[in-house]
Amino acid sequence: MTNTQKMVRLNLDLSPELNQILDELANKIGTSKSDVLRQAITLMQIMVIAKEETKKLGVTEANQLILNEIILSSEQPKSHPLDTFMERLGPWEDERTAEEIVKDIYDSRTISNNDISL
Repeated sequence: MTNTQKMVRLNLDLSPELNQILDELANKIGTSKSDVLRQAITLMQIMVIAKEETKKLGVTEANQLILNEIILSSEQPKSHPLDTFMERLGPWEDERTAEEIVKDIYDSRTISNNDISL
């Protein structure tokens, strides 16, 4: 980060357990807790972009077998199928009354010789 860029200070409340994990991560990679959080934000950004592009993010072994798939929880509830249907096809538009529609359906029925049993 260059001197011309302004830093934003952030106060963060963590549970003692999360603070311990943050300390351990900082020690393992030899950096500060702030750097661990910055890298975590970058990883989260990569995950969100991958999800938007309908890609998956995973942890692989050397032979490329996926060990763990990283799944982002969806904050937005899935839309109801009826909402999706209405969004795609729109509402039924007809100037006829319900009775006229039913009559048209009944009138359009035909009986074939195969339908008659004696």
